[in-house]
Amino acid sequence: MAGTRFVELGWARRVGLLAAGCGLALCAWAVGQQADETPVIRSSTRLVVLDVVVSDARDRPVPGLSGRDFKILEDGVEQKLASFDAPPGRGNVATEGGNAAPRGTPSGASLPGGTSIPARNILVLDELNTEILDTAYGRQSIEKYLRKHGPVLKQPTSLIIVGEDKIEFAHDYTRDAAALREAMRGHHPGLPFSKMNAGLELSVDRLAKTLWVLDQIASANLHYAGRKNVIWVGAGFPELTLDTIAFHDRKKFVAAIREMGGILFDARVAVYTINPEGLQASPVIYEDTFGDATTGELLFESLAPQTGGKILRLQNQLDEVIAESLEDGASYYTLAYYPSNHNWDSKFRTLKVTVDGRALKVRTRKGYYALTDSPLLGHEADHAMSDALLSPLPYRGLDVHASVAAADADTGKFLLRVDSGALSWQMLATGKRRCQVTAVTATMGTGSQFSTHRVRELEAVMDEREFRKLSGKPVVFNFVAELPKDTHFVKVVVRDPATGNIGSAQIERGEIRAR
Repeated sequence: MAGTRFVELGWARRVGLLAAGCGLALCAWAVGQQADETPVIRSSTRLVVLDVVVSDARDRPVPGLSGRDFKILEDGVEQKLASFDAPPGRGNVATEGGNAAPRGTPSGASLPGGTSIPARNILVLDELNTEILDTAYGRQSIEKYLRKHGPVLKQPTSLIIVGEDKIEFAHDYTRDAAALREAMRGHHPGLPFSKMNAGLELSVDRLAKTLWVLDQIASANLHYAGRKNVIWVGAGFPELTLDTIAFHDRKKFVAAIREMGGILFDARVAVYTINPEGLQASPVIYEDTFGDATTGELLFESLAPQTGGKILRLQNQLDEVIAESLEDGASYYTLAYYPSNHNWDSKFRTLKVTVDGRALKVRTRKGYYALTDSPLLGHEADHAMSDALLSPLPYRGLDVHASVAAADADTGKFLLRVDSGALSWQMLATGKRRCQVTAVTATMGTGSQFSTHRVRELEAVMDEREFRKLSGKPVVFNFVAELPKDTHFVKVVVRDPATGNIGSAQIERGEIRAR
């Protein structure tokens, strides 16, 4: 990886905050609905895929189960299992770069051979919502974990740091523990000013920012097959409970959390919240509190059990807690079924998975919204591309590589290489093949603001012979775009309008040829 990637968040603009009736703020995508509406999310397929963690009384993963051992209940009705995958075997490790799934494989699918795809891990250090001393302890604990479990980690792991005014994509997926430690050491922590200035309104603002970060993680990892574990090291929002929020606003807050749970469901992301405050927090029982995602004391932390993860508080030896979370998230069974209820009425359906005949702990998603497949509308597609442009996280629904072939005083000739196997091709009446993508190019100056941007439609047309030669090779598009002298980097976002898959690439200043 060529250095840390980050953007100044410009939180209010990017998250889209708006005032609620009590003068508070929540994400626009959660609060912009009427108070009596139930928020919904789009399910990517009618095949429901569940990642299931099974543990014994001592919280140790239970191996050796078969599909016959499981029972799936949807709204209390038993479902017929369509496929079953056992936990990944030792040595079966996902690659660090590119998509783990072959072309056409949905995010819920598995690799051939009946074995679940090894999990990917995303370490998040939350400086935004955590006191500075607790952040330092969390940082030391992550480094300690990496020292103890390196030099080669079991699963590909990335590192994200959430700060007061920016989100840093400190390192991409890697199994190199030393590289992650170096990225951590290269980070300069900042003070959490909004956390230091107490007040419910600022807490809500920070919650909106935090949900935006999770939305970006889900979007950027949507097209990786298999389970993704977010290990969120931060204090959370103990001041935001259903007791402290005004009664007429509770439904909006719960809707925001539940909708985020649905977004994470689609991306197969499980959240583990780890509070670095340790034993100084007052003892509260959390696991039983969130049997229903609409109730409970804490809001943000309820995402953990809702997504099949865990809430981890009141514990010291944080490096061991991180290790336990990663081990827990790596040992999962994958169950899939086609719902017997064919009425796609957008309502929330509750899920429960049990293991017959054995007293075991079973954790998975709490439910999903029954929506049919439908393509994104024009404004939704624009919003998805805007998110990818503003996000410091790379999107990999398409494998995209961008470079500047030549540059003069104020323009550059760009080369854009896109994996041909991931694109949608149509047969023209002339017998030729055609693919089309929407591309956005933007340049950022030294002031951390995009100075230029342009949207364009690009196409490639070729005869059958050329198309066959293209197998395994990228399609190359070229175009000319503005390249101001103060350009710090160039961001390119590409979307296949037929599938909605998005890929992004960034050209750093050092890669731009001298004028």
